[in-house]
Formats: sequence, structure tokens, C-alpha cells
Amino acid sequence: MELLEVMRKRRSVRKFKDLEISNSIINDILESAKLAPETDTCNYYFGVIKDTKVKNEIAGAALWAEWVAKAPVIFVCCCDISWDIGDQKEDDYGVIGNKLRYSEDIVNLLREHKNRKACKTLMQSTPVYIAAQHMILTAVSHNLRGCLVDFMDIEKINKILGLPEHITCQLLVPIGYADEIPSPKSNESRNDMFFYDKWK
Repeated sequence: MELLEVMRKRRSVRKFKDLEISNSIINDILESAKLAPETDTCNYYFGVIKDTKVKNEIAGAALWAEWVAKAPVIFVCCCDISWDIGDQKEDDYGVIGNKLRYSEDIVNLLREHKNRKACKTLMQSTPVYIAAQHMILTAVSHNLRGCLVDFMDIEKINKILGLPEHITCQLLVPIGYADEIPSPKSNESRNDMFFYDKWK
């Protein structure tokens, strides 16, 4: 399947058939996650959850997402949060770059806030989404579907999975064979989303 065709077929699905996913497909999905770029300060880790009890516990920690437990496999996307912007010097590349991106006030708040784990989790929250998207697209190439889930009690999920203190879950990718047919995304739905050189 061509990449653009895979992207066209990718639609969020929250109902799954009770069908197993082969280990070879799971390995393909994990391999695609390995191909995603990692940052200098953040390594990724991926859990493969098939146990019914664990899936139910995870679903219970997600916001209005009991359906997550019905997926044959939940991929748990985690990252290392050892790097702490609060420990870095003012001339550190990460401090300078984040101030440039988010403003000095926001970065100073994150550097000084007493809940260090929450701040580190927030600072490392976005890169692993690239890996998650790789996983979703690889799943679609195998005629599977899924959905990114990130409104959840992260600390509760960390405890459920027994993650060490320096590793945190960032999002879930429940995957399975679709038991619903989502409406296709219309190519005409957003003709205003592109601009060239400057906003006009």
C-alpha cells in the first residue's frame, strides 16, 4: 500500500473485532516505532499490553475511554524523563530553545515548579507522538485501525505498569481490526489549511 493511501485510510477507530493480532504484525508496528526520531534528551520505550486484566486497569485510568480495554493490543508509548530543565544552566541549548519557543515566563515556571516529575513529563510530551503516528500508519498498512489516547491519569498508568521513576507513559495506542466504519475524511474538508510565504 502506498504511503498516501495508508494516510487516507487512517481514521480513528474505537470499536474492535475480537480477533488476535499476529506477532509478526506486532513486530512490524514496533519496528516502525524504532524508526521514529528520538531527541538528545529523551529515549522512548513501548509496552505491548495483551493481558485482559492489565488492559482493563489501563482503560480505567483513561478519560471516558473504557473502549480501550476492548482493543486486542494496547501499545503504551513511554519516554525517559531523566533530563530536567530545572537542573540546566541558563546557557543550555534546551533552556534557550524552549524560552524562544514558549516564552521566558513559561519556561521559568516549569524550571521552578515543585512538582518536578509533572514538569519533566510535560517537557518531554511531544516527541514520542511521532513514533505513535508511525505505529498507527503501520497498523493501517496491515488493515488494522486504532486511536491515540492521551487524556489519562499518567501516574496511575505508570503504577499499573510498574514503570521506574525516570520512565513515564505519555500516550496509548489501542490497535485492532475495526468493528466500525468511520466516515472517510473529505479532501475538500479544509481547503483553507495551506498558505505560502505569508498568511494573506
